[in-house]
Amino acid sequence: MTVTILVSIACFIIGGFLSYMFFKHGLKSKYDNILKEAEAEAEVIKKNKLLEVKEKFLNKKADLEKEVAIRNQKIQQAENKLKQRELVLNQRQEEIQRKKSEAEAVKEKPGSPTGYYRQEERRTG
Repeated sequence: MTVTILVSIACFIIGGFLSYMFFKHGLKSKYDNILKEAEAEAEVIKKNKLLEVKEKFLNKKADLEKEVAIRNQKIQQAENKLKQRELVLNQRQEEIQRKKSEAEAVKEKPGSPTGYYRQEERRTG
């Protein structure tokens, strides 16, 4: 009877040890699988977030480039308007200068009434 009890206790101890080893190995592999899955999922999430950030950056860059293009277009329009005004002013100045020269030429003509007064001023002056 003592032998049976000792064999039972030995079997119980061996069974407990084997169960411990089996569960330890099984839990370790399950733990490793869960950890690998979590790392893979984290990597996927990280890549998705990076793509989102890159997309937002590219959208922002495109928006800013559009803004710059619009501003440059407005500046070009303003420059063209100023060049047009300058051209008109130069034409007006040339016209005024031409009329002034014509008026001076008419004043200097001996047959014109103003030319007569000029000649008199020169004689008396």
